[in-house]
Formats: sequence, C-alpha cells, structure tokens
Amino acid sequence: MVQLNAMEGLSLTRSLETQASDSTGFRTSLRQFIMHLDESQTAYDKIAVDDPGTKCLFVASMVKWAHLANYRLLDYLEKINKGDCDEVLALDYAKLCNKNYWLRGRKKSDMMAFSDKPLKDYLEFWHSDETSWDIYQLYESNVCELADNLKKVKSTFDKPELYEKLMQQMKMTYADPDIEYEYEQMKEAYVEPSMKDYLKMQVKACVDFLKSGMLNNVLSISNEEIEEVDVAKVLKALDPHYEVPDNLKELWAKLKKFIELKENVMLVLKRGLIRKHVLKHFNELNGDHFCALFRLEKLLTLIHQDMVNLKPELAKHLANDTIRMEEKNYFAIVKNLSEKLMKDWFWDFRTDKKYNKVWIENFLNALMESEWGDAIFKEWRRESSRLKLICKIIGTLIDANVLDVSYNAVAPVLNQEELPSDTIAKYIGFGKKQDYFMWICEYVKG
Repeated sequence: MVQLNAMEGLSLTRSLETQASDSTGFRTSLRQFIMHLDESQTAYDKIAVDDPGTKCLFVASMVKWAHLANYRLLDYLEKINKGDCDEVLALDYAKLCNKNYWLRGRKKSDMMAFSDKPLKDYLEFWHSDETSWDIYQLYESNVCELADNLKKVKSTFDKPELYEKLMQQMKMTYADPDIEYEYEQMKEAYVEPSMKDYLKMQVKACVDFLKSGMLNNVLSISNEEIEEVDVAKVLKALDPHYEVPDNLKELWAKLKKFIELKENVMLVLKRGLIRKHVLKHFNELNGDHFCALFRLEKLLTLIHQDMVNLKPELAKHLANDTIRMEEKNYFAIVKNLSEKLMKDWFWDFRTDKKYNKVWIENFLNALMESEWGDAIFKEWRRESSRLKLICKIIGTLIDANVLDVSYNAVAPVLNQEELPSDTIAKYIGFGKKQDYFMWICEYVKG
C-alpha cells in the first residue's frame, strides 16, 4: 500500500493532535475522528481553492482521519467482543456504513485531474514520487475499511449480552433508588391487591413508560398493528383521572413489539429486544428515556414477584429473556442476599458511599445474569448450602474491597443457625476461592 510521506498531522482546519486532545475518553475520541472525517469531506466539496497542492493536502488529511478511526475501531470491536465494552459509539450508522456516502463528491475527479505529475511538483516539501491518484486510492481504501468496521459495530447491537457491563453501569446511573418505596405506595392504594389489581399496575407502569417518548423512533409500525390494539381495554385499567397521551393506541402498538401477554394477566418485557432497541437508537435517546426504561423493568419485576406469590405457576413465564429466574428461586436468592446486605453493618463497613441500595441490587442481578448464575442457583437449591453461599458471596465483597471488615467481625451478623462464629468466618473466607471471585472483582472495578 502506498504510504503518505511527511503527512503526519496535516489538516487544513486544526492539527490532529489538537483535535484529539479535545476528547475525554476512548469512545469520545473515536467518535471525533469519524465526525471530523465526515465534516472534512463535506467541506472539501465547498472549497473555492483550485490549487492542486492544497486539494491534495486536504484529501491527505482525510486519509489520516480515516486511518486513526480504523485503528481505534479495531480496539473498540475487540472490547465489545470480550464483553468489556462500557460505552456505545453513537453515530448515524445508516449513513456512515454506506461506502458510496464516503466516495461521493469531486475528490476522485480532482485527484485524477492532477495525477499526471508527482506531488513534489505541486508541493516543494514533498520528495517522494506519489501522485494525487495514489492519495485518492489510499483514501478510498481507508474509508471502505471504515464502512466495513462500522458495519461490524452495528451488528453487535443484535447481541446485547456483549454490552451487559454498559447496561449495569447505566442502571447505577439512572435507576431510581426509591422505586421500591413508590411500589409499596402503589400497592397501598389497593389495600390487598388481587391478580386483577396487579394487571392494572402493570398497565399503568407501561403507559408511564410510553409517555417518556422512548419508543417514538420505532417507525416500523403498520395501520393493521395499530388497529389490533384494544385501547378501551387499556383505558379501563387506568385511573379515570390519569392523563393518557393522545396517540396511546399507536404507542401501545409499538410497545407490543417489546412485551408479550402471558395467561392474560402478565405483561412480560422482552428484555433482549428492548436492549437491542437501546443500542441501535442510542444516539437518539437521553437520560429521561433511560430512567423510564429502568423504572419499567424494576416495577414489572416487583409486580411479578407478588403475582408469583399469589400464583406460583406463573413463575415458568419469567425465564430467559425477561428476568432469568427458575421457579421463582432467582427472586429468592436476590431477595435473601439483599436483606442480608442492606443492614446497618453493611453501611458501617462499606469503603465507599457509592455502594448503596441501588448498587447492591444491580450487583446481585448482574451476578445472577452472569455465566456463574446457574452454578449459584444450583447451590442455592440445596437448602443446607444456603448459609454457606451467602457467606461466600459476602466474603468476595470483603476481598474485593467493597467492605473493610474482618471475617470474624462480620460472622455474628450472618449466623442464622447458631453455629460457632469461627465456622461462619471460615465460610466467609471461602469466597476468594470461588470461580466467580474474579468476576466480582472485575464488576467492582468497572
């Protein structure tokens, strides 16, 4: 491949070094490289300069932007494929994945027009034999590679599990720590909620979510899908004074892409599909949308817990794509551990205030949704192993520096069976020997 000699850092606007220094992180700088390339391409077709040397330098600077973007994109793709991605590259992929978009304009014809002479005839500091056509070929090669790499990034949006670390971090940022209190207040309005009441709560939670506008950009909706919505049934489940959006029927049709009805009473969120939607439209979403999404997820989870308590056979519908539970024991594990951790002793010994109720909940959910969830579930099924499991998980938090306390000091708090404290302390110490210990350490770091 032709190399550009003496081209390092050349740009008609600002130097690459100055532009790159504006970034504050990996994804931000990568996005800047791509956006500066896009802006430069548009600017090229507007310049009124006819000087061949100036035009060649302009295209050469675009080659450098494309090269830097590709270099960063390969690192970015590697992070995604390792499941270690904590940012989304927010771009207009429909436009930027199109090779013809990058090859449009007069660059090609200009570079062909000047190619009869080497660049050193136009630029006195140029000493090699490259021509303007060599510059263009290098540009075309780099932007076509860029389009291909962006397509690869876009394809990962169909695998939301690769972005689990990102989703957990977003939960910590946008989840409402008072949502459980809100839910308890909601239940009090029904005195003693029945299955029918829980259905009403689900409908209201969904309409609240729709009012956030998060699904406004779901465009693939047909008149047939809209007409299939029984909006009167939705309205019957709402308070008479509740303000519904004017286009509720259309919004509910969009929501049906992300939920399914189970046994006529359960609105089960297809978590995988909503995650894909978030990733694909990340550039168009904001903090309010994310708050609304995590609120909906949490409210449906809480509602489903109570519905399962009333009707245990419903538990079979809450697996895999929704909340990965098996026979409601997933709830039992998270609930039991949450109760153990959300005590005064935890607040006294935590090493940072960021380890709050929301963090605990997100951590436990992430742990159960990780590759170690099944093994933990199997251990929990043996009732005789439950205390030991609780101790080991708390031990991992001590060894991961979430808690600053000795095993012996915390042992009395965890003792449920009047065992000797040194036995409980021994169980706690087993935490660092577990296969999931390194996963927990990485989660805490992230």
